[in-house]
Amino acid sequence: MPLVKGVETITIDLNSYYQDIVYQLFSNAKIIIERFHIIAMITRAFNQYRSQWMKRYKYQSLEYKLLKFFWRLYLKNDHALTDNNEYYDRHIHQKVKINERISLGLKLDAKLNNDYVVMHDVMNDLATRNKDTLAETLYNYHYDQLSKPIATVIKTLRRNLEIVLNAAGSDESNGPLEGTNRMIKQIQRTAFSLQNFNHLIARINLRMMRTKKQYQV
Repeated sequence: MPLVKGVETITIDLNSYYQDIVYQLFSNAKIIIERFHIIAMITRAFNQYRSQWMKRYKYQSLEYKLLKFFWRLYLKNDHALTDNNEYYDRHIHQKVKINERISLGLKLDAKLNNDYVVMHDVMNDLATRNKDTLAETLYNYHYDQLSKPIATVIKTLRRNLEIVLNAAGSDESNGPLEGTNRMIKQIQRTAFSLQNFNHLIARINLRMMRTKKQYQV
């Protein structure tokens, strides 16, 4: 295979086969792991363990409700949880602040709390492009202190530490490409009546034109 030496950076996910191909074809390229995939991996692992722990309790119990409802709050950036106003949570039948609502759920299990801290530290380190703190975050906890799903993700990130840190130190992203790919898949799922391939392509082009126009505004 001919080597391509002019490519400086390549953004991919953590699939090891992609890395092998990059090393074979692009000898001078720096591999950057897409930040979206790192965040998706760790949030998926957190949700997996939260769901596993939730199912240990009875359906109508307070503990079950704390982990079941408003699960999106656990994934929301902790720096954005600044609302200090109390609200009445109809599921747990008491007034709480948003931070208190999350704390009540995290107190149910030490590993769940550690998972939450690690998950948000990783997301914040990537958002602020801080390579040093990201490296520290990945080694803050021993595997025994984390749930199995999160520990597996941390092992993967440690094993690919160099290219993971490249993600924190770079602004390169596959975000626009990933968004376009998802849009095309959504159109394919809903375009069963389009028997003509050219009509499908026209619909994709029209959607892209509309998206670009909204973006410019």
